[in-house]
Amino acid sequence: MRKILSAACAAIWAVCLLGLFGVRAYGQERDRDEDKGRASAQPSGIVHDWSHRHVVYPRVGSIDSLISVQHDPRAIQSWQEAEWEDWHRERRSRHHRDHDRDHDVDEVASGLHRDWAISLGNGSVAPAMYPAKFGFDPNVAADCANDFVVFPVNIAGSASQPNIVAFNQLYSGTAGGTGICNRGASGSDTGVAAETFWSYDINAAGGLVATSPALSIDGTKVAFVETVAGTSAHFHVLAWKSGDGVDAANLQNVLLPKAITSFTGSAPVAASGTATELSFGATGDTLSSPFVDYTKDVAYVGNDAGVLFRFKDVFCPTVPLIDAACAGGSPPAPSLDTTWNSTGSVTVGGTCTGVLGKLTGAVVDFSTGNVFVGCADGRLYGFTSSGAALTPAFVAVGDASATGGIVDPPLIDVVNGFAYAVSGSSGGSSVLVQAKTDFTSTSTATLGAAGLFIQHAPAFNAAYFSSGTPANWLIYDWATNGSNQSALYGVGFAAGHIMTAGPAGNVFAIAGSNGNELSPVTEFLNGATDQLFVSGIASDNPNFVAYNINTFPTTFPPIDGSNAVGATIAEGGGTSGIVVDNVSSVGQASSIYFGVLSTAGPTPTETAP
Repeated sequence: MRKILSAACAAIWAVCLLGLFGVRAYGQERDRDEDKGRASAQPSGIVHDWSHRHVVYPRVGSIDSLISVQHDPRAIQSWQEAEWEDWHRERRSRHHRDHDRDHDVDEVASGLHRDWAISLGNGSVAPAMYPAKFGFDPNVAADCANDFVVFPVNIAGSASQPNIVAFNQLYSGTAGGTGICNRGASGSDTGVAAETFWSYDINAAGGLVATSPALSIDGTKVAFVETVAGTSAHFHVLAWKSGDGVDAANLQNVLLPKAITSFTGSAPVAASGTATELSFGATGDTLSSPFVDYTKDVAYVGNDAGVLFRFKDVFCPTVPLIDAACAGGSPPAPSLDTTWNSTGSVTVGGTCTGVLGKLTGAVVDFSTGNVFVGCADGRLYGFTSSGAALTPAFVAVGDASATGGIVDPPLIDVVNGFAYAVSGSSGGSSVLVQAKTDFTSTSTATLGAAGLFIQHAPAFNAAYFSSGTPANWLIYDWATNGSNQSALYGVGFAAGHIMTAGPAGNVFAIAGSNGNELSPVTEFLNGATDQLFVSGIASDNPNFVAYNINTFPTTFPPIDGSNAVGATIAEGGGTSGIVVDNVSSVGQASSIYFGVLSTAGPTPTETAP
């Protein structure tokens, strides 16, 4: 075992060294050191969108598996961030020992407090969907001007209502310390909140943005779907322009969006404030967020009728040049990739049709090239890189009842060759299913009671990515138990990364709680502390929970956050999916971002963990 792990680590370092050079093709380097101001070789241009939560890259595995994904930017970013954080954590540890300093905030649990909240008008980020962030390299100083977060808005746009917005000046606020982006207050700016970076009404059909956006590697373009339920879906790529839709009299106002109703026929030029439009069928898309394969510049998007599409020339980069046409005088706009299944789409078929045809976001396994997608019929489907169905074609997860579909994208462990999917009803329980990525074997863990709520995506603990000891690995999810209580479940593993079947080995129910639908789980290694975030999708107080999961929790944190296990807070009717930015002790620079689900002023929010 020691030799295997040593070889695996050597392979990771080789891959990361390649990545340190390769990433420069996608973004600029930032030559700053957070503590000393010395030059450093930190990577910049870090992108995190919904897809980075659903395709994961443990640092322990076979050399062949690790090397096979070395050209995937998500893998490179994941490993670089982990290696740099290991370096920073050791550096901080030495600094504390040498100087007998107090602990940084990332080494102790803290209470939750809201730094800022800005109204999105009459919409919000849809449940289980995510903002997308750019520039939040967890290991270097935060950038007030260039770090930004994009929020999709699930209401049709108009002259006074955006359907996609972005904010910068993120590290602002007064609670818990002074934000590094705080400015002097003026008549147009509070000085202690984020500012509108840009705001748009992207309007090909009067639709809304119901799913999560995807960012280009350099952050200059955003891919997303405008949809009209039951009528049409339109794939857009926006080359945003800073200042578009900004209210000069109120920098926290997003309700004067720039309208885009005509679309460019070629690839939009960065910073031009233009967009492309590609209609893909007469059925809407309410669950399937675009998944971009950066190595091929293609995107996968499903609709509500069981059809999965592949589009080419999504971001049309010239460095690296993937399609020679992108270097020409009129680079192409996205279009159907007819090299995939000869038509650019696959119809899932079988029971994934009609009202049971809603597809989740698709996820690509970069080791095999296979593509995986969940469906409302409760099945996980797989296709080859050419668009042919796998054999067998699917894995049964849920029972296709109202709570027995798959509503969140599958989670793919590319290094170890496993796919994971959840459903709220199957055989009397909500379930978490592990399948080999060739669908040859499965293992099913039972979580809460069946038929109460739909089940959202799980997350691994930090040890799963870095430890060679199976006893340290857990995959976490929340569900409602048979006593109608919200409960946290931790499922273990055996050798070979085989998930333990049957009832979850670790369970903690919150006594006195009301069972509710719960958001997807978000895990983040914050310094030496492994943290888990989740929100109940209900107007309860509290409904947002942060746990420290260095060990499996056994107590519920009080609302004041004094419990070392974690903290709670109330956030409207619950939250959307949650994204996390930096590991930092600097004011407001270590935060979580989400949309608040509420009928009275939904807001994008930054909260300090």
